[in-house]
Amino acid sequence: MQGVTTYYEQVTPPAKKRTTASRTAKERYLEAGLQVLAEKGHAGLKLATVCATVGATTGSFYHAFASWGEYTTALIRYWREEESDRPIAEASAVTDPVERLQFLIDIALRLPHDSEAAIRVWAEHDADVRVVQIEADEERHRFISDSYFAVFGDREVADRYATAAMYLLVGYESGTHRAPDTFAWVLQALVKQALDEAGVVIPTRE
Repeated sequence: MQGVTTYYEQVTPPAKKRTTASRTAKERYLEAGLQVLAEKGHAGLKLATVCATVGATTGSFYHAFASWGEYTTALIRYWREEESDRPIAEASAVTDPVERLQFLIDIALRLPHDSEAAIRVWAEHDADVRVVQIEADEERHRFISDSYFAVFGDREVADRYATAAMYLLVGYESGTHRAPDTFAWVLQALVKQALDEAGVVIPTRE
């Protein structure tokens, strides 16, 4: 009997393991989610719409993500990594404080404003999304303040300009009539005012 038991233990096939989707496969769905948010808003973020945007089946989706909840959690964190953490890391590499302020304007202009507007609406209905959205805003404010502090050496003044910059960004993203040229102009005006106050000559941009 001992030998029979051992025999069956040896021939029993191992349980099948669920394969893991590649990072590239997951990113396709995450990028699609940001696109859906931009085009259809928070209310339009549905499984069928995301799959249609990718050109894939729901089966493929569930190979990449175990559930819709897992996907939406990954989506909001992906947005923060790509549109807050990564740009801040890029700006950190700019050592000259004045050039860094100019670089931050470029970042503000190229952010996915439609997606971010939808995320701000989404955050009003989902506490987990709101936590990440607030963290991203605070992270941005802190870095902008640090950049102005490098010019002024005064934290109170730096915080004031950082708050003004965030007001401009959030207001622009939440507005119904956007004028990119005007947004760029007002951001430049804010930086120029700060540099004038600090007695710094703004470099000419080619």
